[in-house]
Amino acid sequence: MFNLNRSTGLCVLLACSALLLSSQAQAFDLTGAWATSADRCGKVFVKKGDQINFTQFSDEFGGGFVADGNEIRNKSTRCTIRSKTEVGDTIDLHAACASEIMATSMQLQLKILSNDSVSRIFRDPDFEGMQLTFHRCTL
Repeated sequence: MFNLNRSTGLCVLLACSALLLSSQAQAFDLTGAWATSADRCGKVFVKKGDQINFTQFSDEFGGGFVADGNEIRNKSTRCTIRSKTEVGDTIDLHAACASEIMATSMQLQLKILSNDSVSRIFRDPDFEGMQLTFHRCTL
């Protein structure tokens, strides 16, 4: 009887461990098109085949960005994510960015608001407390 309880306890322990390991938080999926207003997605982005591009006047409708793998781009800048750290509901990104006129290194901080919305938190003291919310577009 003692061996039966011991093996039952071991099975329960293994099952609980497997459940805990499988329920670990997954990294937030940033892939897709993101606009500052969900109802303006069609005015900010245009999809041709599998390619998502910006409309000619996308900035007039709040703009946005497209994330795909280790790349994030807006209408004028393309960034390659060098590192990504996710702690709780905050994502810290370090990226190498380039536009037509310059290259720079950027640190971006995003707060996850929901599966389909994030808020960019500006670290620059001149913009302290400023946040810009983006909504995932379905195209």
